[in-house]
Formats: sequence, structure tokens, C-alpha cells
Amino acid sequence: MKKDKTQNLLKAVICFFVYFVYSMYSLNIGKSLGIKNDVITMFVSDLLFLIFIVLMYYKNVKNDIKNLKKVKVSKVIKRILFWVALIFVLNIVMGAFTEYVLKVPDGTDSNTEALWNLSKGYMIFKTLIFGVVAEEILFRESISDVVDNNILYIIISSLIYTAMHFVFMDNSEYIFIDLLVYFIPALFFSTAYVRGNRNIVLLMLIKFAYNLIPVLLFI
Repeated sequence: MKKDKTQNLLKAVICFFVYFVYSMYSLNIGKSLGIKNDVITMFVSDLLFLIFIVLMYYKNVKNDIKNLKKVKVSKVIKRILFWVALIFVLNIVMGAFTEYVLKVPDGTDSNTEALWNLSKGYMIFKTLIFGVVAEEILFRESISDVVDNNILYIIISSLIYTAMHFVFMDNSEYIFIDLLVYFIPALFFSTAYVRGNRNIVLLMLIKFAYNLIPVLLFI
């Protein structure tokens, strides 16, 4: 068991290292290769990382698909709708709180704004495929293989998710609010994962349904 935990930790560290390196340097590498279109570079980089992490956790995903098939479809749909509605309402409350109570100007964070400015095709891929599959495996499944305690897992996974996004944030006078925008929803997604018996496929379906809302609104 101890050996398995060590192997799981090493695998998670490798995945996070690859994610961090390609996120930081993929554009520079693309330009050095003569690729002038940043969207193409980001798409290829994201696609390669998506393939990489799916292969790393293929057995986990395969087992979760089998387990999810044992659950009634109606029950799965109810869970998806419940968590999507809950997190959607949460974001509305957070938006109202930051705008009217803390007097933060209405608007999206720099990462989200940059995402919407990309071509629609890449935006859809990034939001509905990469963000659903690659990020959930990285920020939820890999950590789940290392941390057994549910409460500790929810806190750690949410902090790591927030920290990794903090690295790529632009400097802002509302940095604390920006961190909350990532941390609080992360708590809910991690809680949904735990309440769903740590089934990453179920969480992917929840995340997909949740991300589908802004995609439909912005297209």
C-alpha cells in the first residue's frame, strides 16, 4: 500500500510538472518552431497534454465508467442537475457580492476574458473537452490517488487548483477576489467528486453540463 501511494504521488507530481512547463513555455516553443499563430500552438499543446494525462490515468477512467454504468441514468442526471444548479447559483451570489458589497467592477478575470477572445473552435475545445477531461483528471483524480481523507482531499485539491491558476493570473488590485473566484467553486466541485464516490467520470459530466451554459451564451 505504501509503495502504491509513493507511485501515485510520483505520477501526480510528473503530471503537474508537465502541465506547468507546457503552460509556461509552449508559446515560446511554438514561436521558435516558426508557428506564428498562438491559438494553433495552444491547441496543439493542450491536445498533447490531454492525450498524455488520459493515458496516465486510463485505468482510473475506465473503472469509473464501469462503476457509473451500474447507477441508474435518472439518478446520474439528478446528481448532475443538482450540482450544476448549486454551483451556478453560487457564482451568481459571488458575482453580486463582489460587485455590490466589495465594490469590485463587474467583469471577468483575465484568463476567462482571454479565453473568450480566442477563436470559437479552440474556445469550445478548451472549455468543453480540455477543461472537463484534462483538468479534472489533473486537479481531482491525481490528488485523489494520494489523499484518502475526504475533508483533507477537498481542501488540498481546491488549494492546488487555485494556486496553479494564481501562477498564470495577471497582477490585479483585486487579487484576493480573483483567488476566491477559483477557490470557492473548486471546493464545490471537489465536494461533488467526493459525494459521487470519487467517480471522475461523473464529475466530468457535471463539469461539462456546467461549462456548456457559458459556451451557449457566448457563441
